[in-house]
Amino acid sequence: MKHLVYYLDRPGGVFTPRELPLADPGPGEIRIRVRRTSVCQSDCVIYRSGLPRIKSWPAVILHEVSATVDAVGQAVTAFSPGDLVGIGCDIPCGDLNCIYCGINGTGDWTSCPHTQATGHEFPGFARTHAILPSWFVELGPIVKFSPDVSPDQACHLEPLACCLEGMTRVNHCIENRVVVLIGAGSQSTYALQCAQSMGARKIIMVNRGAERLKRVLTDFNDGRVTGIAWDEHVEERIFAECHPFNEPHFVMINVPAEPGYRLATRLMGYGTVVDAHAGIKGATGKPRVAHEVDLNNDIHYRLQCYQATHGSGMRSIRLAHGLLNGQNLPRLDRMTNSSERFSHTNIAAALARAGDSNSLKVIINWDD
Repeated sequence: MKHLVYYLDRPGGVFTPRELPLADPGPGEIRIRVRRTSVCQSDCVIYRSGLPRIKSWPAVILHEVSATVDAVGQAVTAFSPGDLVGIGCDIPCGDLNCIYCGINGTGDWTSCPHTQATGHEFPGFARTHAILPSWFVELGPIVKFSPDVSPDQACHLEPLACCLEGMTRVNHCIENRVVVLIGAGSQSTYALQCAQSMGARKIIMVNRGAERLKRVLTDFNDGRVTGIAWDEHVEERIFAECHPFNEPHFVMINVPAEPGYRLATRLMGYGTVVDAHAGIKGATGKPRVAHEVDLNNDIHYRLQCYQATHGSGMRSIRLAHGLLNGQNLPRLDRMTNSSERFSHTNIAAALARAGDSNSLKVIINWDD
């Protein structure tokens, strides 16, 4: 049996398909057939510029995936052929005794100095099939879905989990609160839907581009969502929309640019939680963005919380799985329109579309 693998030869390069032999899964392993890969902005950065974590090229990228279990190895009982599964990007280091990733670990994989990620240290899913090793099957972020969930929906597991990682780290920072989302891209659209499901009082979305903001407001507004153009009056307009409160309760930065960080810190009020969700990164790493905080008057007396989340662990994977399996995000399919669907034969075009300022969520179909 053979399978198809797309190798990206270098940053800014080309994808080359290769047919390779595909083995049967060994003891504890499972073999999956990729159904969908959705495109993350990290994929766009890797495609354009590379990433320090990718040490050698050519590379197999793409990490937001839904798949069908194709075959299982000896002693596998948690999965069966035909199961639809979703897989997280951040994965255990493979050491069963690791205090973060191991059998008795905390599950905080992004804290492990040897953590792995699909599309980085672990080959991504720009391929028709993959065999997942036994430690991945035992410890990794892989969950199966009910028959009511489609492959299109299941491929949202990873980005949705990343979003929930930031929205649930501090207890009760969303329910009945005012939420500000900086940016109107895919992560903010996930956050908007999560905030709706979690009972937010009001959701304020800020974006520079009018076209994508209009699209999100048209397709996802349930009466609690307000859109604000990011102009010279953005701060005063946000504070006015927070009424009867003086400031927002939760602010999520979903734009990978310094102005997003600067705006978020100026919105900090009493008890505000800010989540620096979108990091600023490129081929050479992350630039320094300095900000001074008064640990006594701000952190203590004003109860402000500064946090940053990236990636996901099993806790947020389970939360995302619960929302998807329970059909609690009824407008999720609106994130991808006909211009954002591609065959696996057009990965470069899919990445280019994902980089457009008016795009939301690009999905690549591997069934054909």
